Amino acid sequence: MFKDNSSFNNSFFGDFAFQPIIERHDDHLLVLIKKWVSFKGLNELISDCYSKEGRKAYSPEMMLRFLLIQFLYNLSDRETIEKVDTDLICRWFVGLSLSDDLPHYTRLGTFKGRLGQDRFEQIFNLLVKACRKAGIVSDELRIIDTTDQKAKVNIQKLKRLFKKDDDDHDYVDRNSKDKDACFGRKASNGKRWYGFKVATLVEPDTQIVTSLETVPANTSDNDMVRPLIEKEENEVESDIEDLGGDKGFLGDDTRAVCAERGINDYIIPKENAKNHLEGKDSIGFYIAKNKRSAVERIYADPKRKQGLGQCRYLGIKKTSIQNLIIYTAHNLKRITKVIKVRIEQGILAPPGSKAVLCPFLAS
Repeated sequence: MFKDNSSFNNSFFGDFAFQPIIERHDDHLLVLIKKWVSFKGLNELISDCYSKEGRKAYSPEMMLRFLLIQFLYNLSDRETIEKVDTDLICRWFVGLSLSDDLPHYTRLGTFKGRLGQDRFEQIFNLLVKACRKAGIVSDELRIIDTTDQKAKVNIQKLKRLFKKDDDDHDYVDRNSKDKDACFGRKASNGKRWYGFKVATLVEPDTQIVTSLETVPANTSDNDMVRPLIEKEENEVESDIEDLGGDKGFLGDDTRAVCAERGINDYIIPKENAKNHLEGKDSIGFYIAKNKRSAVERIYADPKRKQGLGQCRYLGIKKTSIQNLIIYTAHNLKRITKVIKVRIEQGILAPPGSKAVLCPFLAS
């Protein structure tokens, strides 16, 4: 079903050829991910996405490693294949020897389509679940927030070509290539954008994203509380204790969701929201409020380095896949930082040949 990597394991041009480089760059992000996070079990997990007949395919583990490189460094499909072909650490990371041929760049798009949104969500959730079981992520506090993501649509071009007059406010919706996108408005400054909204739950101490949703830009922040919490508790099996966030998440449904699950509601209240002041003078509220700023980095960094701010594709399903891969890559970065700090502090013993996390192995 899948091609093996016997040339990597058995030939002189396999792992042996890379060892001097790997040893000199033992602090490289890709080296740390491969050392501390095992992808064993991934091929079996999603083998049903492949036919048992026909030519053998590149393994899902290898293809996912290609995608991690792509979204860690914000590359196109072509640029990803070129980087792996010319960068020795990237070639070692995906499991190709110096003499191995690389897949055609179109295989990356085929792989994304083959797995689809549900399987990328499964991969994202299994990684978070493994973090929780390993004690890297706690259930103590989640911070909820959203950010804007612009659609792959040239608004100025649509305006120039299709806007009839000043009263024509529907020219974008009529002519947009992305029928799932819509206009949203930021409550803080009133700025509008056309596209989608990315909503997350974040464990603030590690800045690991534990739950993720991509929705149309006009979706209310308050409407995101229930699906994010339900998704994490159902898929990751978390038992969230406290919930913090800004005023946009204030509402009766938020209170209801928290009450149903025994979660302390530490959403920042509005000045006139007398019905939502319960518990707002507690130590827990001030801790959640002070830690809320930590979530800004989980949007700023991926927007600046991983392309979160702009859709690569058309449609909410493909954009959801983009965001799931971005935050899987983001979480792997954060995981390596947490493990490294804990090893330095003596909290965690340096791992030997066994990886710290094995998220895809059946428990």
